[in-house]
Amino acid sequence: MHYRYKSDKIRFGQINAHIIGKDILDIGSKEGYLHKLIVKANPEKRIFSLDSSKDSDFVMNLDKPKKIGERFDTIIAGEVIEHLESPIKFIRYCKSLLKNKGRIIITTPNAIGLQYLINESWCVKYKDYRGHTQAFTIDMLDRILKDEGLKVLYKGYINAFWNKNPLQFVSFLVKRLRPDLILVATN
Repeated sequence: MHYRYKSDKIRFGQINAHIIGKDILDIGSKEGYLHKLIVKANPEKRIFSLDSSKDSDFVMNLDKPKKIGERFDTIIAGEVIEHLESPIKFIRYCKSLLKNKGRIIITTPNAIGLQYLINESWCVKYKDYRGHTQAFTIDMLDRILKDEGLKVLYKGYINAFWNKNPLQFVSFLVKRLRPDLILVATN
């Protein structure tokens, strides 16, 4: 089984538990397994995709977001924010797309996760915008969401994004070293 599928399946379990409402926007995961898992588990919901890939419902560059004329009960941004030039602009954009009492679910690599401690060059690649341009801790994202007028409902660590690293067992014992973060916020 491909490690990306395993990681997406682990993230899916955390994300799916926080989805509310009928209208869902999944940002940035159209090409991955996560989107397929969300669609399969929620057949009664209207799930839209927003991505740079041409087969998405809404196609755009997330560094230059534009209005789409829809509002959503839940917005999922799985493994997206770390790739963007302006994460605050992105959060404002997501907030503008939420229905009243809607939710934003964000997952992103943990800047103090074991994977960064082992290989810090994996963290941020400023010259390569296809890679990670930002890195976050749970407290950093919590503060950004609150500063943008959102109420954080849940924050936690996900033990995803691993392949065959023998040191990963450490993150099972020490949650703050887990490779991914999840934050859920409402307007």
